[in-house]
Amino acid sequence: MPTTSQMLAEYPDILLHALAEMRGALIESADTREQAIELLAAQLTDPTSIQMAYQEMVDYAPQVEAAIQMLLRDHGEVVEAQFSREFGAIRQMGPAKLERESPWLYPESIAELLYYNGLIGRAFKGAGQRAHTVIYIPSDVVPWLPHPQSDLTSGLPLKPSPPPSPSRMMAADDTFLLDAGTLLGFLYNEHLRLTPAGPHPEDVDRLVQRLQVPFNSGDADLNVRLALLLHIANRLGWLRREGDTVQLTQNPVAAFLDKTRAEQRRMLFDAWRSSPDWNDLCRTPELECVEAGLWRNDPLQTRNTILRLFGCLQPGAWYLQSTLLEAIRAAEPDFQRPTGDYETWYIRKSGTQEFLKGFERWDEVEGALLRFLIRGPLHWLAALDLAEPGAGRDLLLSLSAWGAQWLGHDVPAPNEQIHNQILVREDFTVTLESGVSLADRFRVERFAQWRQSYPLFVYQITQRSLKRAAERGITGARVARFLRERCRNAPSRVIAAIERFDFSEKVQAP
Repeated sequence: MPTTSQMLAEYPDILLHALAEMRGALIESADTREQAIELLAAQLTDPTSIQMAYQEMVDYAPQVEAAIQMLLRDHGEVVEAQFSREFGAIRQMGPAKLERESPWLYPESIAELLYYNGLIGRAFKGAGQRAHTVIYIPSDVVPWLPHPQSDLTSGLPLKPSPPPSPSRMMAADDTFLLDAGTLLGFLYNEHLRLTPAGPHPEDVDRLVQRLQVPFNSGDADLNVRLALLLHIANRLGWLRREGDTVQLTQNPVAAFLDKTRAEQRRMLFDAWRSSPDWNDLCRTPELECVEAGLWRNDPLQTRNTILRLFGCLQPGAWYLQSTLLEAIRAAEPDFQRPTGDYETWYIRKSGTQEFLKGFERWDEVEGALLRFLIRGPLHWLAALDLAEPGAGRDLLLSLSAWGAQWLGHDVPAPNEQIHNQILVREDFTVTLESGVSLADRFRVERFAQWRQSYPLFVYQITQRSLKRAAERGITGARVARFLRERCRNAPSRVIAAIERFDFSEKVQAP
């Protein structure tokens, strides 16, 4: 089946703008028709946008559900004559008639309603006497629609909820990945001293100032997030101990920086997924694991079981956190206790002395763990999209496009709009958008001084930073060449000053 981009390429401009209007897509920034198609396709194939459009159409015309289910049962494609008998025809119009009649505002059939919302297309197949037209769902839309077998999610007694409004959504993003890049730059230029209790508090304070999320040492979740960042860095082989300080290990770091952003995301997720040493239960802020008796949980087995259960969710669909927990409790309550032992584990609620024993405390232990994984590692590592609770409602969650792939679903990679501009100003500041590769940001870290990390990364080129770079074999000419290649309209005065730099000549920065 064609993709959404291929479908749109066959449409006149008036129809592209109509689809953008119907789905709330923005294409005004496009300079060419090809760019407009690319922008529109990226927005029309966004999983949440698909779910919202589908739900709105079902609410308006319940037959939409039957039409989509019919197409999905036939692998996303049905002969037009058959489809039209049940759901009406799509009137064929040229650009002039489309502009005159605006059929997207007044659809005369279920077929037209779906067509003018971008969920189905029309194509010719065969040749000669075998030529015929088909109605199809674009191949990059199919994975995000409710499938016939997903009325009850496989393995879990669970149905999706209506998607949330965009204003409530907290989409999975690259915040954790960006902080991983920040950690590499910090360790390249700064000291992270070790004490018997862990990293030196003064050095940690300097590190957390650079993170994407404003750090509050009193926020238990943020403390766990920082610990997970350091754990993953160590598990990936980036860190080595040299005396009482932490240093970078060159080869693993270089290998990571050389990966694509998609590969880097997956590496961070897999490092957590496969770690036997990271104990999610004992890291859950609401709980305290007490070393008493002979009990011991298996964090790797628990994590694998939980991820298998989350892999049962329909990609792109939204679920209430409370109903998901109820479904897990009904289908597989002993996901972390294979022997069903609820009596000998020494776990208590944080700040209390009462041990949480017995199956009746399931929600206070297993439930607390699941809620933490949802708002914590699964969201931090970009596997889950979340939505803030509405009035009187619970948190909503959905597998992100990346999470769906990582948990075994055959879904297309999302269309990412990467903003990766590097800007050098006359005052010798270097500004990087968040989409700049971690490798390029690490290069900037080597010759410039960090100033801020949010909303953009800002660095300052100084005599001291260039001297530090020179001591590591990075010459002014090499820095200038990088800036010319990666920056648009880098000021010639800045480039010339950097090229002239040596230990006896200062860069004249304002």
